[in-house]
Amino acid sequence: MFDSHCHLTDIEGPEQALADARAAGVQSVLCCGYNLESNQLVEALAQRVPTLPYAMGLHPWFANEDVDDTLRIIAACRPTAVGEIGIDLSGNPPRWPAERQIHVLDAQLHCAVRLNLPVSLHCRKGGSVLLSLLRNHPSIRGSVHAFSESPSQVRAFLDLGMYIGVGGAITRSQCVRVRRNALQLPLDRVLLETDSPSMGVGTVVPPHARPAHLVHVRNSLAEVRGASPQHIEAVTDRNASSLFGVVL
Repeated sequence: MFDSHCHLTDIEGPEQALADARAAGVQSVLCCGYNLESNQLVEALAQRVPTLPYAMGLHPWFANEDVDDTLRIIAACRPTAVGEIGIDLSGNPPRWPAERQIHVLDAQLHCAVRLNLPVSLHCRKGGSVLLSLLRNHPSIRGSVHAFSESPSQVRAFLDLGMYIGVGGAITRSQCVRVRRNALQLPLDRVLLETDSPSMGVGTVVPPHARPAHLVHVRNSLAEVRGASPQHIEAVTDRNASSLFGVVL
């Protein structure tokens, strides 16, 4: 299995978390940064674990930082992907103005296109804005991680060629929209993720979630889809290989 979105550098003992993941059947992960400090920690971990797929980006929660610093480290390191990046207009008002978030995201989308890298996208209450920006970059490819917006917006992202990340929310029966979306998604556009340690998985609450818990996401998706866990694993691993170039 491949965990398509997690934050290993927010976990104490990331190398042990990787070893535990492998023991649980999760062969690899995409370790995502989200601001300058996080990106530097991701780079240091990748130096220690040379086979680690990783992403670097400036998350909308940190849109106050200088995006040029992030662009420079991405250009220097050439990571597996650009991320975690995106739009977050939740809150009243949002943490940072939409105009600032759009500036930061658009610069990173340009960078991803220029370097021919996929993106890992965060989207909360900003689907229409994100879709508009993506349409300005028709060659962009990537995934929308832990997506929980309306089915119509899911379809719009699929129409742009995006993959959709399914995470810990699907393990909870009360997350009706997430489970309904997961049932309707074309399986060849689905990725599995934990977003650990930030998102709970089953009965495991943040910050205790780990990539090893991806097995619960796989099993829950299999239950919702009426498919075998082995089939879900095989298809989503193939999707991850196609998007991120990982070999499992």
